[in-house]
Amino acid sequence: MADANFTVNANSAPEQGLSPQWNIKSLMEKVLELQDLLLQAQEKNLFLSAQARELERAARDTEDLKAELTAQGLILADKARENKSIHQEFSRISNLLDVKVQETEELKTALAELQHQVKSREQERDILTVMLNEMENAQKREPNKRNNIEAIGQQEPSPSKEQSSSGGWLRHFKDALNK
Repeated sequence: MADANFTVNANSAPEQGLSPQWNIKSLMEKVLELQDLLLQAQEKNLFLSAQARELERAARDTEDLKAELTAQGLILADKARENKSIHQEFSRISNLLDVKVQETEELKTALAELQHQVKSREQERDILTVMLNEMENAQKREPNKRNNIEAIGQQEPSPSKEQSSSGGWLRHFKDALNK
């Protein structure tokens, strides 16, 4: 304990041969100095404690962000898998639609060809109908010509002047016979 007092009482004069004495003024200065150091140490401790709490909060926030990012990463991985399967489904549907479009084009071509064939057949039918009607009319006219010729032979041998000048109703038959 004497060493402690000696260091505390550094202002005493060792050359005088006196034993170390307690100097109240120097002790008070030393106490005040130690109190200042203690106060500074406490302030520094408070500051460091506040920084430590702030760092702990930042670490917790970092952990929360890390957990959030991990969750978001898992969600994105699920979405990527889902998008991949949707893309594959769209590709399959697109291929199917391409096949259906090609089939539709082929059907359109076949339909146009059939329409052309139908028009050709209708034209042929119309031509044949006209020809048939002409033949039927010709056949109907032929017996009428014969009947008209026989009827002309049975009529009076000399026509009147009025009938011969105007041609009368028989002129139509004569014209038909001359043709």
